[in-house]
Amino acid sequence: MLKADWLISLFEKINQSKSRFFVYSLVCFILGVTVASFFRLPRAVLFYVYLILLILPILAVIFWREIPKRVVFCGVIFLVLGVIRFQLSESPVDASNIRFYNERVAEVSGFVAEEPNYNERQAVIVQSEKLRVLIQSNEREMAGRFIFYAPFYPQYHYGEKISLRCFLAAPQSKEDVGYPLRLARRGVWSICLDPQVITSGVGGGNGLIFLFVRLSEILTNQINKILNEPQAAFLDGLLFGSRASIPADLKNYFNRTGTTHIIAVSGFNITIIAGALLAILRGVYIPRKKAFWLAVAGVIFFVILTGASASVVRAGIMGVVVLLSKQIGRLSQVGRILILTAFLMLLVNPRLLFFDAGFQLSFAATLGLVYISPLLEDYFKKIPKLFGIRDALLTTFSAIIATTPLILFLFGRFSLVAPLANLLILPIIPLTMAVGFGSLIISAIYLPLGQWAGFLVWLPLTYIIRIVEYLGAFGWSAIDLPKFPWWLMVPMYGIMITIVYRLSSKSKCQSSNQ
Repeated sequence: MLKADWLISLFEKINQSKSRFFVYSLVCFILGVTVASFFRLPRAVLFYVYLILLILPILAVIFWREIPKRVVFCGVIFLVLGVIRFQLSESPVDASNIRFYNERVAEVSGFVAEEPNYNERQAVIVQSEKLRVLIQSNEREMAGRFIFYAPFYPQYHYGEKISLRCFLAAPQSKEDVGYPLRLARRGVWSICLDPQVITSGVGGGNGLIFLFVRLSEILTNQINKILNEPQAAFLDGLLFGSRASIPADLKNYFNRTGTTHIIAVSGFNITIIAGALLAILRGVYIPRKKAFWLAVAGVIFFVILTGASASVVRAGIMGVVVLLSKQIGRLSQVGRILILTAFLMLLVNPRLLFFDAGFQLSFAATLGLVYISPLLEDYFKKIPKLFGIRDALLTTFSAIIATTPLILFLFGRFSLVAPLANLLILPIIPLTMAVGFGSLIISAIYLPLGQWAGFLVWLPLTYIIRIVEYLGAFGWSAIDLPKFPWWLMVPMYGIMITIVYRLSSKSKCQSSNQ
């Protein structure tokens, strides 16, 4: 009964708000995407969904003149829109899309649509342009993306034109049932098996993104001229999110200490870095407004340097939202900004909601920074403010609390040393990035001087590596658990939300009584 009363109270607050239609409608759209993610509708059913969408507004105007009832109608309309948007995100199975030719041998050409991911091999996503089925002679223009896997060398890059022969198939994996869904989120519905590359060259993709990627490649080459390994690979990961050259044992130490976010580009990582950057700028007595704009500029600059891919742009948006929440300070407005951000991202790609771990972690981390961080401030008062140490730790700890159930659900690993590791590392990350980038610019102008400047960045890089190796080497530094089932994760978040809601309400009552 208490839960029902709480939901009714929440609905009444939304209904009484001046922006009730705005907030309520966007929430219903997100709910529609949620429903469609679990219950897949055949495309034939979409006609009837469209019909409902046309009838509902007419009924709302004619028969339902009371405002609360119109709010309900408005919510239903946006819920249906969410369902439709998710359904339309599925690639059509027709002769103009590469998905139609799954289970056939074909020659297909296109360009590399994203910078490849590196694990045990290269994962290359290609935007198809032309295709010829080998048993036929005609070649036709083609839409859609496909993925193929290749050895580390030769390396492929964004915008590279490529033509290959392979067997096209629908992505599937017995070990990882979520694999096809994650590829679908990136617009990939076909995998190219046993690929034989025929030709490759340059000239594809977006020119501006190609320019950004090329810039990051040039700077990566400069890193190798002024630093040795593993510091060179670490700085490459720190500045550009590249982890291909980082030794496997060092990657494992970053993972065990909960500091992987400093060498990867995702919304979760940038939310933590953005919050820490703002805290450090304020810690060195830069005025609040200037610190905000400097931090925003830092996030935008970071996005450009890492190639400005779709995932990086989304991560940057989340970082700016975190900074904006710190600047505004009013939870009601911040909550609306978060809802609007989620709506816009899902409008572009509705498959992010349940099939993109980075999207989920970034929103959980952002919610932690916005709603949990203020509740923990009193517990961190004894920690010195010098150089933003207190706020950096508070930011990290809030994000860790908010993301722990989700991390256990997704990965099954929990780091016990993450707060300490982040406290020792985060305060010097912005300085390390600034000195590292400055060294690269100097080396591009005059290499010998850049190599001397490289020593200045070698010191903090080595410090961070030693901290990570030392803390990660303890057998108890991280606990590996079986992945949490969703029915354990959901109650954990339910308890967390209830505690935060009650503490926030209590804090408001105390403030009003004083």
